[in-house]
Amino acid sequence: MNIKLIVALGFLLTSIFIGWCCYDYGYTQARTQQIDNYESMIRELKAESGQALERERKSYKKQEQLETKYLEKIKELQHNETTLINEYHANNLRLRDSLKAKQCPDVSSTANSTSGNHATTTGGLLDTDVEFLIRQAARADQVAEQLAAAQQLLEQDREVCNGQT
Repeated sequence: MNIKLIVALGFLLTSIFIGWCCYDYGYTQARTQQIDNYESMIRELKAESGQALERERKSYKKQEQLETKYLEKIKELQHNETTLINEYHANNLRLRDSLKAKQCPDVSSTANSTSGNHATTTGGLLDTDVEFLIRQAARADQVAEQLAAAQQLLEQDREVCNGQT
């Protein structure tokens, strides 16, 4: 009986050892596969982050270009405004005759006169009015330029967000 017990005990120990080896092999394989998956995910994320970083660099360069163009255009508009006002004050800028400020007719001569052409001699734009209109036109140009720059920035941002750059 001792031999049967020893054989049964040997068989049991061998079965336990084989079972443990199979379990250890499966566990090691699963762990290795999981590590490989994590490493491949890390490589993919590094590649994606590199691409995202490159997109950000391109976006930043384009934003700098847009800002430079915008600031140059604003300086040009401000210079044009100042130049127009200075030219007007120096009488180098000619407005249409209908816009020039004219002397209002004398009330007594208008009342005594029977002719009907007094409407052509009534007032036009004063110097302050012309200056005001030039400044308002310059402000409108600046606002239009701001809107155009904002639109370009939004288009560029959409390109970056959609990954098209």
